[in-house]
Amino acid sequence: MSALQPQPLLLLGLGGVGRALARQIVAARPRHAERSRLRLVVVGVADSASALIDLAGLADDRLFDLVARKSRGERLSSDPPLVDLPSALPSNTIVVDTTATESTVPLLLAAKARGMGVVLANKLPLAGPLDWWDALADDRSRWETTCGAALPVISALNTLLDSGDDVLRIEGALSGTLGFLCAQLEAGRLFSAAVREAKAQGYTEPDPRQDLGGLDAARKALILARMLGYRLNMSDVAVESLYPAEMDHMSVEAFLNALDALDAPMRQRADALTANGHRLRYAAEIQDGRLRVGLVGVDPESKLGGIRSSDSVVIFHTRHFSDNPLAISGRGAGQEVTASGVLGDIVSLARAMR
Repeated sequence: MSALQPQPLLLLGLGGVGRALARQIVAARPRHAERSRLRLVVVGVADSASALIDLAGLADDRLFDLVARKSRGERLSSDPPLVDLPSALPSNTIVVDTTATESTVPLLLAAKARGMGVVLANKLPLAGPLDWWDALADDRSRWETTCGAALPVISALNTLLDSGDDVLRIEGALSGTLGFLCAQLEAGRLFSAAVREAKAQGYTEPDPRQDLGGLDAARKALILARMLGYRLNMSDVAVESLYPAEMDHMSVEAFLNALDALDAPMRQRADALTANGHRLRYAAEIQDGRLRVGLVGVDPESKLGGIRSSDSVVIFHTRHFSDNPLAISGRGAGQEVTASGVLGDIVSLARAMR
C-alpha cells in the first residue's frame, strides 16, 4: 500500500468555522487515509493579530490547544503576523480562508502568485473587485461554501457549465435569516417582533442590519453570476434592503427600538406579495446579465416556495433542465456544516494538485 501523501495547510482564522474545521481535520484522518492516501498537515495558523508556523506540522494536541485558546478569546501566539506568510511555506500549501474580512486578500494573492492552492469560505474576496476574482477564481481554488455552506451549489454549476449546458436563469433563497423573517411575516407577526426574536435566537449577526440589508445574499448571487461569465460588480446588483438607509447611523440598540416604525409598511408589502396564496421569499434572480435580490411572492408549489423557511435553495433553469429545473436545497448555514464543506474542498483541491 502506498504511503500517505502529506498536504500542507495554512489556516486563516480560528473563529467558529475555523475551529470546527480544525477539529474535523483531525477527526477525518482515518477516512482521508483510506479513501485518498492523504494526510492533511497544518503547517500554519494565522489571524488578524498573530501567526504560528511549524513546517513540520502542528501536532494534533497543539492544534486543539490553539482552538481552546481562541475559544477563550486569547491570541494564537505572542509573535505578530508574518509580513509575507506564503514565502515561509512550501509552494504546494493550500491556504484556507474562513474569515469574513477583505484584509486577507493581499496574502491570498501572494499565495496564488507562488502557485499555491486556495480554499475560500470567505465571500468578500470573490465578491470584491473583478481583478480579485480574476486572480482567485481558477482551477487551483475552491469556494463551495461561499454560496450555501456545504450545499453543492458551486460544484453543480461547474458541472452544468462543463457539460455544455446553457444556464438561462438562476434563482434562489440564499439567506436562512431572511427566510426565517419571511416565514414570520407570512404567519402575521410584526416585522419588529420577528427581527428581535431572530436576534435573540442568534439567527442574525450581532448587528441585524448586516442581514436585513441583503448584502450577504447579494454577494452569494454575485459569485454565481460571475461564474456564468457576467462581469458584474456589487454596484450593478439591485439590492432591496428591509430597512431605510437613514437608519444606518443608529446604534444597534437604537435601531432595534426604532423597528416599530417599519411594521406597517412591511405588513403592507408582505400582504401584497402573499396575495392569492403566494409564499413570501427573499430571493435572488440572475438572468440576461442582470442580478436582483429582494422580496418576492412565489407559488407554494414551486421549488422556491416549497422549502422550509430557514433552508437555502438554488434553482438552475437550463436548456437541459427546462421543464423541471435543477434545485439544490437544504441547510445553508451553520459552523459545523460550513466547516465540513470547507474540508471537502480541501480534499478535492489536494487531489487535483497532486
